[in-house]
Amino acid sequence: MLSRLAIVLFALTASLSATATSVSFLWGDNFREDLGYEEEKLTMTIEHFAVWEKGTVFFYYDITEPMSRDNGDDNQFFGGIAPTFSLSKITGKDLSTGWLRDVSIRVELENGSGGGSNSFRNYFYGLQYDIALPGFDFFSLNTVLRDNPNQSGVGFQIGSYWQMTWDFGPWNHYKFTGFIATSPWDGNQPREKDQSKNEYMFAERGKFLTAQPQFLWDLGHGLWRKSNRVELGVEYAYFINRYQIKDKDEKCLQAMVKFSY
Repeated sequence: MLSRLAIVLFALTASLSATATSVSFLWGDNFREDLGYEEEKLTMTIEHFAVWEKGTVFFYYDITEPMSRDNGDDNQFFGGIAPTFSLSKITGKDLSTGWLRDVSIRVELENGSGGGSNSFRNYFYGLQYDIALPGFDFFSLNTVLRDNPNQSGVGFQIGSYWQMTWDFGPWNHYKFTGFIATSPWDGNQPREKDQSKNEYMFAERGKFLTAQPQFLWDLGHGLWRKSNRVELGVEYAYFINRYQIKDKDEKCLQAMVKFSY
């Protein structure tokens, strides 16, 4: 499986036509202390988006406490890679209609350390819908199956990505972007806690919601007239049943600086 994935990723990177890469640092001090990290934490996020001949590919990676020398649970990671395959480009037919710009096949590999030592991996398979909404630079909706290889069955997940920008003179360029993901049910999560293994109790049927909207001010445009280079702002991290763990809700406003190239 991994060797086939490596071949696919190599083929994708060899045919990229447009790319964007960013490194962000986020700091917040109102996180839970029972999910493997401290109440106050610094996160470094690496993101890479690229357009290729038949679709797009998005890579993301979060590293908690990247400056820490401690090799314990505070040093967590979470990331994934998500290529899409445009049905319009594959078939050569224009599938747009009304507000619907395109439909793509979406696959994703997600893995991380979860709650400290509890590492996990998920596979996603489904469709992505690119929608032309007034006022948005882009708006994308996806419906995917969520497959945890360590559990039987699959779950269902709905997600969305968006971006809006506003310009008010040379110093006032703003961006509102982010994503949301939720699962009304997830058939591959156990419902009961295994007391003998001291495991977390999962939310009923795996229900969860994750939202991380960001509001950014383009500092680089004001200083050097170079847009999307250095941005300052905030991210609101909002989780219901984080990691699909029952009653592990989390809400935290984080300061953010983003460098793009």
